[in-house]
Amino acid sequence: MTDLQTAVAKPDASLARGTAIHPHYRLRVHLRVCKIGQRFIFLDLAASRYFLLESEAAARFAAFREGSSDFRELDWLCGHGIIEPGVPAMSAELPIAAARSLIDEPLDRPAPWMVAEALAVQLVARRQVLRASLMDILRPVPGRKDAKTCGPVVAACHIAARYRSATDRCLPNAVAMRKMLARRGIASELVIGVMLPFAAHCWLQSGEVVLSDTFGRIQNFHPLAAA
Repeated sequence: MTDLQTAVAKPDASLARGTAIHPHYRLRVHLRVCKIGQRFIFLDLAASRYFLLESEAAARFAAFREGSSDFRELDWLCGHGIIEPGVPAMSAELPIAAARSLIDEPLDRPAPWMVAEALAVQLVARRQVLRASLMDILRPVPGRKDAKTCGPVVAACHIAARYRSATDRCLPNAVAMRKMLARRGIASELVIGVMLPFAAHCWLQSGEVVLSDTFGRIQNFHPLAAA
């Protein structure tokens, strides 16, 4: 989805809501964080960019999460835009672990008009993700959670996506499918995941069911942000 920047130089960031327990500092509210091994991957939702803490920098952040930072470590984390003064907030919620995907299951062929709708919505979504920040895109969508009724929209979007370039289309495809489901009163969660060596991917999910991708495609990604 985007390049990873190693945070040895100053990361121009804002952080995940939650996980810190230091009584006088908190993670900056626009950041989300995921620990993989001994390293931390961050996503700055406001800037739509990723960065990585490793080695000594990761140790400083780990100490902060454990509430054992000294003043020098806190000053370093503040100076690099990772934490800020304030009362720690609750951790941002992530979806339950995915267990299967609708795309891997037999789906009825959608009506031609629904495929045409999907093509149009995907075109609009592609333009939207070029203009909007991830903070704007990752906003909850009201509706009922019902993966059983998602089949026609999932099938239509899956077919429509074949007519477009495969380059960096996971986010616009997920945004488009989410919009089509919302039109029908169905809620879904847009999930962003990461892995190392660095790769980022996003998908749409309803409960434990993946909607916009195969289960095999997403199962090795660690969820980082969702809404």
